[in-house]
Amino acid sequence: MKRLVGLLLLFLLAACQHRGARSEKCFDEIRRLVQGRTANEIEGILGRPDSRQPMPLMGERWIWWNYTYLDGKDYPPEERGRVVHLEIIFEPGASHSGSAVVPALDLRVTGPMAVSYTLPAGKS
Repeated sequence: MKRLVGLLLLFLLAACQHRGARSEKCFDEIRRLVQGRTANEIEGILGRPDSRQPMPLMGERWIWWNYTYLDGKDYPPEERGRVVHLEIIFEPGASHSGSAVVPALDLRVTGPMAVSYTLPAGKS
């Protein structure tokens, strides 16, 4: 009985924690959803990012503050429900001609490491 109550409290705590996230989707769902898509497609799905930063060798990093939350068996119970900043790194697609400015239509998510998260400051 104590174990059931403990699990229920843990579930309620996780449910309350991710309420501060702007998206109803957890980080892993978003990561699967955006793989292989262009920057324009992702902006249509997730909305305009809060920050867009050029990358040193072409491409961009987009950040959505407090956008999603951690959930699932790959995260320890105490981390599930934690609200995080979503970061996506876009790289030029194969059609890129080599100019310094790459249109959003040619920027794409390439690989599983292109989508990541950071913890908000003071929430460690």
